[in-house]
Amino acid sequence: MKKLFEIDINDDFRRAIISQYFLAIFTIILSIITAASDRSVLHLSFYVEILILLGVFKFYFKAQKHRNYAYWTISFLLGLYILMDILIFTFISYDIFVLYISFLASIFLFINCYVMSSPLFFPRVQWWEYDFRYRGDLKSLIRHDDKIFQARLTDLRRSLACVEAFDYIPLGSEIKLETVFQDKIHVLKATVKTSKEIIQGRPIRYGIKFSFDEDNSKEVFKNLLHLWDKNKKVKLRNKFLKATSDEN
Repeated sequence: MKKLFEIDINDDFRRAIISQYFLAIFTIILSIITAASDRSVLHLSFYVEILILLGVFKFYFKAQKHRNYAYWTISFLLGLYILMDILIFTFISYDIFVLYISFLASIFLFINCYVMSSPLFFPRVQWWEYDFRYRGDLKSLIRHDDKIFQARLTDLRRSLACVEAFDYIPLGSEIKLETVFQDKIHVLKATVKTSKEIIQGRPIRYGIKFSFDEDNSKEVFKNLLHLWDKNKKVKLRNKFLKATSDEN
């Protein structure tokens, strides 16, 4: 069975796609002008480099579209490629035009990575921690169309969140996320923007965007964000105390 993957083509994702196209254009231009400055345009190595870059960006576009974690490896390598040109043409053979193109490429790389690092696309999940007692997740409920689903809040940043649930929720659905922590109930309205089933039989990850159209919704979000940070610190401290007691 094909793994579930859905994404709402919203402003954030459009921004990431546009920045990725500009990154590809400026990186290839950078390769051409550096070869021209070295007078190696007619060399075989230049054409091999262009072919490699085209292949890298083809896979890079697919990795971003399908939220494959290879996206971050390629982003890192592209960053090194651009940084190398910045250092060479700053300290060895100065060329203001090459530096200008390099900085433009690095800006679009930064924009792309910043947008894609949100909970909608690449949430910060503690994949290395299998014991739920020490994970920073918060137990939650998702209310949608008179239905209630058990869920876990796994990431909370930038007025966005990632929640995991076994139940299927259509893309674009208006939901209410209800989180209980220390006998306090926090309810926020949100819209499902992305969804992905990483492994069959495991919970589906939903990227949601909160709507702050109610009077106290921003205050509720601030309180929830504070409790989210507090919960993670408490879980980490409990794990450290357990590890210390086991050693003793």
